[in-house]
Amino acid sequence: MELLASWLWQPLLSFIYLELGVLFLLVTGFAAWRYMGLAFSDLLHLRRHESQLPASDNPHQRHISQSKGFMAALAATVGVGNWAGVSTAIHLGGPGALFWIWVSALVGMSMRMCSVWLTMYYQPKDPDSPLFATPMSYLEKFSGGRTWLPLTFAVLLLVQGLFSAFIQSNSVAHAIENEVGESHLVVSLLLATLVGIVILGGVQKIVAVTTQIVPLMVAIYLLAGLYILLSDPLLTLNTLGEVFTYAFTPYAVGGGVAGYSVLVAIQFGVARGVFSHSSGLGLAPFLQASHQEQRHRSALLAGQVPVIDTLIICSVTGLVVLSYGDWQALNGAFLTVESFAVTFGSEGRLVLITLLLFFAYTTLVTWAYFAERSLHYLRIERDTEFRWLFILCVAIGPWFPVTFIWSLGDLIIGVALLLNMIPLFWLTLQHQQQMRRELTVRFGR
Repeated sequence: MELLASWLWQPLLSFIYLELGVLFLLVTGFAAWRYMGLAFSDLLHLRRHESQLPASDNPHQRHISQSKGFMAALAATVGVGNWAGVSTAIHLGGPGALFWIWVSALVGMSMRMCSVWLTMYYQPKDPDSPLFATPMSYLEKFSGGRTWLPLTFAVLLLVQGLFSAFIQSNSVAHAIENEVGESHLVVSLLLATLVGIVILGGVQKIVAVTTQIVPLMVAIYLLAGLYILLSDPLLTLNTLGEVFTYAFTPYAVGGGVAGYSVLVAIQFGVARGVFSHSSGLGLAPFLQASHQEQRHRSALLAGQVPVIDTLIICSVTGLVVLSYGDWQALNGAFLTVESFAVTFGSEGRLVLITLLLFFAYTTLVTWAYFAERSLHYLRIERDTEFRWLFILCVAIGPWFPVTFIWSLGDLIIGVALLLNMIPLFWLTLQHQQQMRRELTVRFGR
């Protein structure tokens, strides 16, 4: 499985992703970059406005406001990928892998933007339709009414959702066991119980919980990371220099040990970057295309998720790990926790473990929704049974081999990217003028 995933990503899929990402930027006129400041200004305005509105009394209503959709989408991406994913990329690909994580986010912003715009353009008006706020709406259009492509993609998303449960719980359980010696059983049951309480309550419960948790957990993590990095700015600058240097130069290891090639840095940087921010996977529409109006605003906000998830949070993780962690010997979320613990000690470890638990938790509950909506597209209306299956996957995830879980996850993500990116780019070409015109009218030149 590891060899198959490696073959897919190195170098074939990594370069396809990067090349298509650059084309998305060019076709959209770099809109996701140019209007970044206006997008976040809009988000703050929406947050203030929507905080005064009453919450929905229907727990299964699919209409999600734009600011809550943004927070829920951020919850879906801010998970163990920001901890274990970044650390694994650096452990396997060297310092240069962090640079390629950044590049994957920068080119992926336009992919997320276009996926939401196209979904809102093609989706039916009926929110009860299985096509509403799903990438299958534009995949059906691309396939000309033939259903093999959207059906295959829905199955992949369903499987990916279940494996996300394995990956998130696996990473958390192993990190906690290494730090405090708590057994997998206790951790898995705790996480499964917390996830079950929320996902059994429906999508509005998921949105309500993630909207409250995400800003606080992100703020605490960033403050801790920035405190470490700013405490020794010279070391941080030296680390940044290494990231840029070894993005294009092989990293040699002393003592006759094999080093890290540039191709390996690209492979793991792009793969773990995509795992973190999910650009190109068609996930953004589930939470950010369910607003019936102003698709230009929803699309632009969708494109900003990688800014926070990857360019900010993953950067903090990567720089702390490279500056203070034993990244050639340790791996995964354990490496991240140990790197932070150099500064904060044993008390800090407990805070970090708690944060890791919440990072995984918010990602799990949103991924359960993605998989459930994919199940609806397959015309399988067994919501309760599926939610219990997802909870079971969370509970048993820690007992799977770590390498197997990550390799299979890379493989599923790679196939999903290939199925989604080409139709997404083709349809973006068909609508580039209208898309750019809508964004220009709203946001400027």
